[in-house]
Amino acid sequence: MAHAFSTSFGTAIAVAVLAVLAVLHYLKLRQNHNTASLYPPGPPVREFPTRDTWIKFQEWGKFYGELVYIREMNLLIVNDFRIANDLLEKRARIFSDRLVTPMMELCGSGYIFSIARYSNEWRRDKKLFLQNFRQATINRFYPYQYGKIHEFLRKLSATPDNFMRHTMILSQSLIFSSLYGLDVDPEDRLYHISVDAVNTLADAISLGNFPAIERFPWLRYMPSWFPGCGFKKVAARCLEKLQTMDTVPFNMAMENLRNGSSSSIMAELAVQNEGNPEAIEAIKRMGLVSYIASADTTMSAISSFLLSMTLHPDAQKKGQEEIDLVIGQDRLPTFEDRQSLPYVEAIYREVMRLHPALPTGVAHASIEDDFYRGYHIPKGCAVIPNIWAMNRDEEIYSEPDKFMPERHLDTPGGPFTNINNILAFGFGRRVCAGRYMADNTVWLTIASVLATFTLSKAKDGKGNEIDIPEEYTSHMFRHPKPYQSSITPRNQNAKELILATALSQ
Repeated sequence: MAHAFSTSFGTAIAVAVLAVLAVLHYLKLRQNHNTASLYPPGPPVREFPTRDTWIKFQEWGKFYGELVYIREMNLLIVNDFRIANDLLEKRARIFSDRLVTPMMELCGSGYIFSIARYSNEWRRDKKLFLQNFRQATINRFYPYQYGKIHEFLRKLSATPDNFMRHTMILSQSLIFSSLYGLDVDPEDRLYHISVDAVNTLADAISLGNFPAIERFPWLRYMPSWFPGCGFKKVAARCLEKLQTMDTVPFNMAMENLRNGSSSSIMAELAVQNEGNPEAIEAIKRMGLVSYIASADTTMSAISSFLLSMTLHPDAQKKGQEEIDLVIGQDRLPTFEDRQSLPYVEAIYREVMRLHPALPTGVAHASIEDDFYRGYHIPKGCAVIPNIWAMNRDEEIYSEPDKFMPERHLDTPGGPFTNINNILAFGFGRRVCAGRYMADNTVWLTIASVLATFTLSKAKDGKGNEIDIPEEYTSHMFRHPKPYQSSITPRNQNAKELILATALSQ
């Protein structure tokens, strides 16, 4: 009888435990259901794209609504400028952090303050950067910009078929010369390392490219031969190249200063902060982030301009006619001419609108829970501003997929609006700190090319125009894929102007 009582008691306990577990499971499911109802709608993580993400995000916005949330990734996609402004500008206190994945940490994201976490160190690095790149001091870079852009014109005139390579060299060499005082040749080892560093970093920090480490962060502690740990080799290579870019050009600049061969902004800053290792490291990081942030983006903008002029000869002609009327044909454009060239400005603004180099920008992250339009945005949520979709908002831009510079002339403020209206430079406290220099470089290149060259479709042996498919890369940085184009000086006078720039170098 005692055995029967013991068995019955044990059974009762088991039933009670199961009942409690069932209730707890039900409550958890209910809680999850109730919480889920507070999140914005969105697709499952398995649908997350790794190519042309901006196009898929735009499609999701039309299907799910103004906010698209992927719960498994704690990721919010914003396709509307007004919402981006609400969150990233007006609520910048909450949304100024960055999404830093384990892969990004392994790759050395700490070297690059533009993608680093929001912290005291980040604020110190940004302060140093703004001291050297703020609008009031940006004219210190004019001589370097004139020199490299005029060199670009000479290269286009000499070997026009290599226009894409010349564009890449322009964007790379400008930073080396203006910050480090270095004239880096495309055949130099440093040049190739820098190009590879940007490409490797872009692949490494793109969401979805390394799903194993994103889903199982503990894999970072496993050896590279462990299944699923191939990412560690990529990260190691990326880190090595960033460390090289952080140190080698800086050391070269310091050596040139010591032996008296040349001076530079970087070397002068280092001398001013001699004996302060933290300041020296911050100076080195400023140089690295300047290169990383501008190399591919500047190349992308200028490449998109060249392609746009090739495909839209009417816009090219209007820009040339304006330059001839305002400046004439006896000199090249200068920065002082900018406010007198509204159509050239409109071309620049339209290139930046239609072809942002980083279509999805760089993800922000929330530092605390927030509620917006009735939805819960949890702490640590990554917020992707889909600039591609914002610049194609049909409520703002008629025929948004067409290249139409005139749209910027027809706005109440005209084309000369605040630089912060160019969404390609980002939002809030994480807006591109080097935007004034980038803005000047791209504008002067556009004006200088329009003043001196005619771009058109190339022709085959029979004199027929070669079609241009207008294909772009589909990774993090977006720029035109190789195509054929005819680039010739507008006339003999333009050719002489180009050649004459060599005398002033």
